[in-house]
Amino acid sequence: PATPPAARAPAPAAAPATEGPRQVTVQRGDTAGAIAAANKPADVSLDQMLVAMLQANPSAFIDGNVNRLRAGAVIDLPGRDAAASVSASEARQTIAAQSRDFDEYRRRLAG
Repeated sequence: PATPPAARAPAPAAAPATEGPRQVTVQRGDTAGAIAAANKPADVSLDQMLVAMLQANPSAFIDGNVNRLRAGAVIDLPGRDAAASVSASEARQTIAAQSRDFDEYRRRLAG
């Protein structure tokens, strides 16, 4: 009887998205990509997780761009269902467009 509980013990850590709301406070230097990569479910792409984070936390991103995360913002991490509900192709297109916008923003700052 002791073996099955031990075998199940790692499950909550492996699937924290099923345990209710999770939050991360953004520290200076954090990126949305790093937060998404560290917290995304295995069956969800990085782009899907990034778009789901943006949708769940619009005020945490300057000008609605995933590349411009506000330090000090508290991010509600989307669960697997929310992240998986973002279409993979839509997520790729959104992230590509936002990356172009961010590159233009950096060029303007440098100029």
